[in-house]
Amino acid sequence: VRVLYTVNSSPQYILAKIHEPVPVTRCTYASRLPEGHDVAQPQYAQAPLRACLTAICNSSPELLQDSSRDFSLYVLDPLEAQPAPSNVCASGSAPRGVAVALGLMSWALESMESGCIHVTGTILPGSAALEVVFALREVGVNTY
Repeated sequence: VRVLYTVNSSPQYILAKIHEPVPVTRCTYASRLPEGHDVAQPQYAQAPLRACLTAICNSSPELLQDSSRDFSLYVLDPLEAQPAPSNVCASGSAPRGVAVALGLMSWALESMESGCIHVTGTILPGSAALEVVFALREVGVNTY
């Protein structure tokens, strides 16, 4: 699994890889490409949110160092964008999808339920890799 993420609207994506096997579930989705279209249909799968967050935190431990901040967590879900009219993306273009809000990163890391939450990504053509895209937005933590 490849986890791409950006922090605070940075145009630069950071890559975190999960090197051990992760259980993924293929999504069955019938794309509506025009007849005779010669572009391969994208394939999608879901991976556990906790595994993706662990990869992000292992790759960028500074995200957890400062207890006065947290991050709103969004996953770019490619299936949520499918019903909308769209042009076929060229290779190397920005990731596509709809940002789905998942709450605060600290909540997801602390929650026992986050092991049951799955996020959707795109299976990369010509490989067995699943790519999941996240956006993190820094928020201050209120201490009362």
